[in-house]
Amino acid sequence: MAKKSKSTSRNERVKPIKRRVRKQSPSSAKLEDVARAAGVSTATASRVLNSPNKVQADTRQRVEAAIRSLNWIPHGAAKALASLRTRTVGALIPTLGHQAIMAMVEAIQQDLSDAGYTLFLGKPELQPDRTLRQATKMLEHGIECLILMGEEQPQALLEFLESRKVFYVTAYTSGRNGGKNCIGFDNFLEMSRLIEYLLSLGHRDFAIVSRQYEGNDRIRQRIEAVKAVLANVGLAVRPQHEIIVEKYLIGAGREGMQRLLKSEGVRPTAVICANDYLAAGAVIEAKAAGLSVPKDISVTGFDDLEMAAQIEPPLTTVRVPAIDIGHAIAKFIVGSLEKAPDTRLPGRFNAELMIRGSTSAAPLKT
Repeated sequence: MAKKSKSTSRNERVKPIKRRVRKQSPSSAKLEDVARAAGVSTATASRVLNSPNKVQADTRQRVEAAIRSLNWIPHGAAKALASLRTRTVGALIPTLGHQAIMAMVEAIQQDLSDAGYTLFLGKPELQPDRTLRQATKMLEHGIECLILMGEEQPQALLEFLESRKVFYVTAYTSGRNGGKNCIGFDNFLEMSRLIEYLLSLGHRDFAIVSRQYEGNDRIRQRIEAVKAVLANVGLAVRPQHEIIVEKYLIGAGREGMQRLLKSEGVRPTAVICANDYLAAGAVIEAKAAGLSVPKDISVTGFDDLEMAAQIEPPLTTVRVPAIDIGHAIAKFIVGSLEKAPDTRLPGRFNAELMIRGSTSAAPLKT
């Protein structure tokens, strides 16, 4: 019997090669197509994605416009959107220096971690294109959900998220402006209750101390509530008594009270501060100026931070259920991503009016 040749036996041992099939991305466009549409080189298009500060503004804008028009998503994000589970969640949080917001974020992070998810944090910028760039980077890293603070977001960001069907949650607000997946409380309603309480004490001359609230619907709603409730009883805040400061800090509250006490006209009997940091500063400055709080002037805050009950006099303020909101956000996100059958948005959270020693009846006019 003839022996098989070495070449024949070698061929018999060769196994067919299994070819791996790569999943298609949601968009068939490639980086080369983006570069061509923008009229730049592929290297320049890549630089816009990875080092945007090194690219001239007009070039960057052309590349970004091409990305939007082609609905192109870089490879990492495309994999995530093609059902590759990364178990990561992103959040754009304006500050971690605010105790209530930090408490909410910590509750979110702890619950997500317990469920096997990782939280990525970013900070929204005043320039909408920078905020959009941060969201894009998070998607490139495969986040499965994005948490936003408040309903007032750059239109380009919302259009970006909707066009790519990105799941997102809006925190710290109840959806008064029609926002999507809102989990929080009604800033307008809760501030309205505080102003009604001050009216019940006989106050008729009011002042406001706040930071500029462009892009911040939570503060905007609080200030709108002050003006709306007063208007209902025929009152208004005098223009010189609406004080805008640079920051939400105790020092800024002192500055705001200084400017208020130097303003023209009748001195207000009640000062409404947009948060507890400003209110604490206002109390400190009023006392430094020789005034009695609340005998001469009442001061209110918002949030009920730990210090609110500790300063002298303790602050009348609005207690925000920040930790409960954080737990609810995490529960909703995990349930939605895991497709749990009983997942639904929680109802509006209620805040609580905390009446303390920084407010009293309006002083009698002499």
